[in-house]
Amino acid sequence: MAAMLAQRQTAFAGTRVAPKAPVLAAARSRQAAQTKALFGFGGAKAPAGAAASTQYMICIDCGYIYDGAQEFKSLPGSYKCPVCSSPKSRFKLYKGSDVKGKPNNAPATMKKRKDAKQW
Repeated sequence: MAAMLAQRQTAFAGTRVAPKAPVLAAARSRQAAQTKALFGFGGAKAPAGAAASTQYMICIDCGYIYDGAQEFKSLPGSYKCPVCSSPKSRFKLYKGSDVKGKPNNAPATMKKRKDAKQW
């Protein structure tokens, strides 16, 4: 056993070993990390009494605006546009201001919305 130890010591003689980083530096860097930007945790929240504004989702292929009672995010991934059968991923947040109450999904109106590209 002693011969084996002596052999190892001579094999590694003269090699430099990098010093280990102090433990305090690692602890400080972890404390400095902020999770507010990561996934929205810790961000500002809406006041309890404020009502959520209605956000409309528009199909960018045909101009149809989702007007269901269920929130769009909670729809299954298999949801398709009832007009053109585009998948849920083809819906974007509608930035137009012409929708008051229930959206008008008449063909002519949908074509105007699609051509305006307000998403």
